[in-house]
Amino acid sequence: MARITTTTIFKNQSLSAGNSATSGIIDLRYAANKGFFSLAARSASGTAGTMGTTVYTYKECSLEKGNYISPCAAVAIGTNGTGCTSSVFTFEPELAPFMKIVATQTGSGTAGKDSVISAELHIQ
Repeated sequence: MARITTTTIFKNQSLSAGNSATSGIIDLRYAANKGFFSLAARSASGTAGTMGTTVYTYKECSLEKGNYISPCAAVAIGTNGTGCTSSVFTFEPELAPFMKIVATQTGSGTAGKDSVISAELHIQ
């Protein structure tokens, strides 16, 4: 059997409309031995009693303390919102030793659309 590494990315993180949250550094040098990635993400209504839509993407870097960038060919890992409050998304990032996950709340300027998110990254 191949080992699966699980890293908590966000835990009860509040996001308002138009805001984003970025995870800490994820060291892939020892975690990604097979190259399979999935993100288990959950959303709940925030303090306004409504839920916005959260889009998950990633950034990568060759150096741990370098400038993390989104790859040119990158697409969203997945989206959670009112129609889908929890899901597991599989994705195939470009080869890099370090990664960060970004959660962006859509609807900039939309009052009352906030979410509380939690997510874990699974790597095999």
